[in-house]
Parts: sequence; C-alpha cells; structure tokens
Amino acid sequence: MISVFFLSVFLLVVLWDFCFSRLWYRRVNVFLDFTQDYVYAGEKVQMTERIENRKRMPLPVLEVAFHIRKELIFSDFENTNVSDFTYKRDVFAMLGNQRITRTLTLDCTKRGYYRIDRSDLTTFSLLFRRRYSREYAADAELYVYAARTDVSEIMVVCERMMGNVQCARLLCEDPFAHASIREYTITDPMKTINWKASAKTGNLMVNTFESTRMEKVMIYADIEDSGILKYEGLIEETISVAASLASRMLRRGMEVGIRINAKPEGRETVYLKPAGGRRQLTEIERMLARRRAGEPTTAFASILAEPEEEAVIVLVSKNVQENQDAIGEWIGKERQAVWVVLFPRAEECQARGTDNIRIIRREVERS
Repeated sequence: MISVFFLSVFLLVVLWDFCFSRLWYRRVNVFLDFTQDYVYAGEKVQMTERIENRKRMPLPVLEVAFHIRKELIFSDFENTNVSDFTYKRDVFAMLGNQRITRTLTLDCTKRGYYRIDRSDLTTFSLLFRRRYSREYAADAELYVYAARTDVSEIMVVCERMMGNVQCARLLCEDPFAHASIREYTITDPMKTINWKASAKTGNLMVNTFESTRMEKVMIYADIEDSGILKYEGLIEETISVAASLASRMLRRGMEVGIRINAKPEGRETVYLKPAGGRRQLTEIERMLARRRAGEPTTAFASILAEPEEEAVIVLVSKNVQENQDAIGEWIGKERQAVWVVLFPRAEECQARGTDNIRIIRREVERS
C-alpha cells in the first residue's frame, strides 16, 4: 500500500508538471503603465503594475521583472537592483482567477524620455524542480520635462524688443479680430462701416481690427559640450531656459519656434518652426526631453540660418569664445537679439554685447 501511495504521488507530480509546463502562461497578463504622460524633473510619478491570472490553475510563485533607465528611482528599494539600469523584480503567489494591482512611486531625478517595452515572467514547477520563463510586451512611456527655471529677466527684454518690432512694422488687419469703432474717413472702404453704430450716433462709424501678425520668437539653443571639461549642468540649464521661455511665451499667445544643434541619426538638426498653442508647447517639451548627454551635435554657427521674418531672436549658449564672432556676423547691425550666456559660478563671463545684441548673464552651479 505504501508503494502504491508513493507511486500515486509521483504520478500526480509528473502529471502536474506536464500540465503546468504547457498551461502556466495561458491567460496570464501583465500591464505596466504610468499614471501620467509627463512630469517635470524633480517631481514624483506613480506607476501601476497589474498582474492577472484568468484561469483556474494557481501560480504558487510568479516573478515579474522589468528594467528602466536608472535616472528613475523607486521610492521603495525592496526587490530593486541598480547598475546600468534599474532592475525591478517582484514575487507573487497567485490563485486561480485572481488579479493583483500594485502602485509604485518613482522619483524623476533627470529630464528624459523613459520607456518600458517588455517584462519577464518566471515561475517554477512543483517542488521547484524546473523553471519556466516567458517575455511579455509592455508599452509604458513617460516624458520627464526639463525643470522650470526663472526667466523673468529674459522675458522683460524680449517684450521690449517685441514692442519695437510691433511699432516698426506695417499692420495687416484681421477681419475676424474686432478691435474698436471709430468715425469714418474718406480712406475707409465701405465694407468696414458699422451701420448700427452709425444709426445710433448719427455719423458714419467704421470697425477697426487687430493685426493678423502674431508676435514671433525664435529660440536657438546650443547644447554642444565638446571641451575637455564637461559641464553637464550648463547643458541642462540651457535646455531648462529654452523650455521655460517657450512655455511662458506660448502661454502669452506668442508664436514660438526652436532650433537646436543636436544631430539625431538621419537628421541634420532639430528644428520646429514658429507656431502657437498647447500642441506646440508639447512638441517643444518632448523634443527637449529626448535630448540625451553624449548625443552628436554640430557647431552652433551651423544652425544660425536665415531667421524667421519679424521674429525676435533668443540665443542660449555657454560657448562664448566659439560663438562670439559668428553670432555678431549673423545678427549684423539691423536685427536685434537676446543672448543668454551661461557660465559656471565663480568664473568670469567673457561675452561682449553690442547695441543690437543684449547679453544676459546667468551663473550656474558646477555639476
């Protein structure tokens, strides 16, 4: 009888292992997702980890593993290993038809684009004699936008320049942007007469309209760091200044474009033509978030193409000696520009301004 009992147990174990090896992964789903599409550097974000076992067969031990760039730091270091990436491995015991949901909190220490494209599931047979693994596709992505920085001084200078451009240019009226009503003159076309206002006042009155031309700004950001001494902090501040300026200006109803001397594979440089609205801000923020240290760059002078018509020019660069002459020749004497020069604290800024190039100096802590 004892031999029959042990034989029965052995056969049950073999049968279980056979069925388990072929059925454990069926109707098992893993979902990884961030609760937000984007955050700003220095903020926290939550990620949802959901595992579903939609069959009756239990999974006594199920390991779920994935990895992400190490600039995202899990607040809970349990089951976490950091090397070239941050590796997360959680262990669950799942019954049949069970769902487990966990919420993980991460510190977003650095600007960037973060993506989890796969997860690995591992389980073990009865008595841990065999190990089974399977890879599952994931689609969790997060943009960490550049940290906001104070650009009030730059905004004041830009607004003064915009006022000069506005006064100097010929205004073209927009028939859909009503401004006010005034008395008729012989130079006014008949179609602008406001007949209701004329009837009330007893004199011919005409409508006036706003300009169709919006205020434009073109930002040129220099992220080249080709010297022997690397100043990653200055590059990050360059991107933060560009992003903060774009955000402030777009929220003020301006059109903003940007050109960066990054050189992604298959493209000459990164360029977004001036446009307005929330969509343009999202495009700029995401484009800046994707720029990574060590990415190929080109000389700043090579992106100083013919500027957008009637756009205020804003230059952001730490490389003074390399760009001083090129910027002066490009701007010339007729156009005006703002040059935001970034330099390490306790060092002297060598940038020289002119009558039409306003220099704004910003000290940045070494990093």
